[in-house]
Amino acid sequence: MNADTVNRELSIARKAIGWWQRRGWIVGDPTIGIERRPAPPDRTEALSENQIAALWRLNVGLREKTFWKLLHESAARAGEVLCLNVEDLHPQDKRGRITAKVGATEWIDWQSGTARLSYRRAEEIFQEKTRLLANPLASPEDIRGHGRLDASPATSQCPDARRGGRHLSPDAAGPVPPRLRPIPGAVRPPRRRLGRPARRRTRPRCTSPHVN
Repeated sequence: MNADTVNRELSIARKAIGWWQRRGWIVGDPTIGIERRPAPPDRTEALSENQIAALWRLNVGLREKTFWKLLHESAARAGEVLCLNVEDLHPQDKRGRITAKVGATEWIDWQSGTARLSYRRAEEIFQEKTRLLANPLASPEDIRGHGRLDASPATSQCPDARRGGRHLSPDAAGPVPPRLRPIPGAVRPPRRRLGRPARRRTRPRCTSPHVN
């Protein structure tokens, strides 16, 4: 097993053992003395601007292209984007409400590229059953009914660190996403904690006094 898998399982075991100890079910901790393994640095290179431009020219469905654009423009995780539903979107502000890995509700922002693709067909792209692809417990029979999305190499995996990042589509192959992270040196868009959506300021209407 790689270091990430060992560290994840060790963390899960320690949380469970601590819970059992607080309830008096066990006394000792069998994980004492087991150290976390140093994880190797991620050396995956981001796509160049020319490669990304070529990716946008591919003849793929609207849903795939929208998710690719959203991943690239927001720097969000694939699992977070796959969990988006239509009611989570705020098109007028170009942002969406997600649940982060730690369970906190945050906002991701996108740019005009995603906006042009998703405004007209948001219901189709971000439909309720898309959430199955982000559920590691979903059965293959449930997932096969998703059409093109579950056959896309770029959206066939939901890397949820808490649950192991399983491949959810038996017919798909390839990593996720295809290195659609921002160019090195680019600043990742800041995330915002859940709050009331920002309202655009409007000029007060100039009303004339009522004349009898």
